[in-house]
Amino acid sequence: MSLTKYILPILLVTTSLFAKSEAIEKFNTANAFYAEGKYAEAIEVYESIIANDNLSTSIYYNLGNCYYKTDNIPEAILNYEKALKLKPDNEDALFNLAMANKLTIDKIDRLPELFIGSTWRNLITSRTVENWAYYATGLIFLSLLFFVSYLLMSQVLIKKTGFYAGLFFLGLSMFSFLMASQHNAIVKQSTEAIIFAPTINIQSEPNENAEQLFTLHEGTKVTLLEKNSDWSKIKLPNGNIGWIKSSEIKSI
Repeated sequence: MSLTKYILPILLVTTSLFAKSEAIEKFNTANAFYAEGKYAEAIEVYESIIANDNLSTSIYYNLGNCYYKTDNIPEAILNYEKALKLKPDNEDALFNLAMANKLTIDKIDRLPELFIGSTWRNLITSRTVENWAYYATGLIFLSLLFFVSYLLMSQVLIKKTGFYAGLFFLGLSMFSFLMASQHNAIVKQSTEAIIFAPTINIQSEPNENAEQLFTLHEGTKVTLLEKNSDWSKIKLPNGNIGWIKSSEIKSI
């Protein structure tokens, strides 16, 4: 009998564990560099961890701090935003992002959002993807327990309670799964970006000779609406829309 089907999974698990332990070791090394004030070295290590798809709110937050310490405000804001995308209730990232935003030039008023849309998004991002997934798993387990009680018990009251409670918790588990799916889509979807050009003119069309609508500066967050070759259509919180060269922004 061939052992390939048994060896391959073991190799995959071993490789995964090795990669994880290596990432943790690098993370500790980067933290040590940061503690010693060696921010450039810490940045290099944090970026190498991210390059290997080891993403976490802590890595982005620490990387944002390194860039903040080196006065690279656009990169600091970008990484604080990425940390919050993974964990919206990260209070340290929220505070430091607010501090970094105070150092930007553009102060843009935000248009009021539709109550239903903003409430739904806030609900989705009120928990991390992992938390919603844990809720879904726990709730479906409870649902199964109640359904089992419905099948095994003979008393009518207990059977009814088990049946309806099972349906209730099954519905909650499906809701939690939906929230996890929606939050995961938000995390993966790059609908926002940070401007990195010190000063950039926003055009009315994706053309350098088009009318200049307004000027923005580094560190400003914009919403991405569309991409056309080397240009991106952006929207500001105040509703203003225009085109910017894609090379001058980085997606969150």
